[in-house]
Amino acid sequence: MRTELKVSQPRASPVTRETAGDGLYSGSLARGCTQCVRGAKMVLFVTGVCDMGCFYCPVSFRRNNRDVAYANERLVTCDQDILDEARRMKALGTGITGGDPLIVPERTARYISLLKGEFGRKHHIHLYTGRPNIQALRILADAGLDEIRIHPPESIWSRFHGTGFEKMLIESLALGMRAGLEIPALPGMDSELADLIVSASASGAQFVNLNELEMSETNAAALRGRGYSILNDYSNAVEGSDETARRAVAGGFSIPVHYCPSRFKDSVQLRERLRRTASIVRWSGEIVTDEGTLLKGVVESEEPDALAASLAEMFEIPSKYIRADAARRRVELAPWVAEEIAPGLSGRCYIVEEYPTAERTEVERRPLTPR
Repeated sequence: MRTELKVSQPRASPVTRETAGDGLYSGSLARGCTQCVRGAKMVLFVTGVCDMGCFYCPVSFRRNNRDVAYANERLVTCDQDILDEARRMKALGTGITGGDPLIVPERTARYISLLKGEFGRKHHIHLYTGRPNIQALRILADAGLDEIRIHPPESIWSRFHGTGFEKMLIESLALGMRAGLEIPALPGMDSELADLIVSASASGAQFVNLNELEMSETNAAALRGRGYSILNDYSNAVEGSDETARRAVAGGFSIPVHYCPSRFKDSVQLRERLRRTASIVRWSGEIVTDEGTLLKGVVESEEPDALAASLAEMFEIPSKYIRADAARRRVELAPWVAEEIAPGLSGRCYIVEEYPTAERTEVERRPLTPR
């Protein structure tokens, strides 16, 4: 059963604004969010380990409670991987997440220092944590963390004052960081959510971010056990979360409240980051699609160098539209070139669609008609 927002004092109707992907906010967006909307923020997953035990945690089995690190989709094996991924997308900032980054504060601080040292103070870094740890917080502040998003569990939303989470908020502000809360919009908890926003505002919070609750392979059983259900067959969103978040944004609170729907993450955040990366890493023989993937022609070969030279001469292909990929044993061509010469080839030729990630994960391939 859903409850309406309950507050002790009346509030004025706020001016709300929309973001792409049906997001909504009152006041102003946190700086980390403005970069995210542009697809300009690298996601740095520093560890999958977390001791909070949130029943709604959506982290995948591949990462959940595993001490692994990822820069976007790239597995981090050394610090250079992080810098390379940031350069690939010309990241303006980094969002640090997990698991919980405060489980490994020294590692997280090293990554912050690494990014600040390479890209300068203007490289904006925000961090998401559900672990009240003042000592770790100071380590991160000394390393240059710009913004923190604190995640109090739903059990304390109505009694935020005096908790370790409030102390984290107050200390973050004292250390010169921007600080706010980031939590899921849990259906049926409108009143508790309102209590939390009012309390956080009184404690100095500068924003509250609400994420649409999503069902994943790791949290589905726990969510269903609490009576939650998925919204529809084409979304992972949980029924009622969208409405809860929108009521909160429109609730007239004294601090900015931002709602980030699951469709924003899928259709805007990821797509804009892929587009940004693709436009940077593409070579002249690749086309960037609307979804941020890359299209190219591919001819498989055990001797790609020799075949590339032969094809270039035979079909008078400009060098900027053909190249050999020895590691993947193939020749890559501009897709329009591949379509034109395919009838004259005896080998296997395809139009290939790939993500612009370091691994160049293949999305789809379409065979072209050979001779």
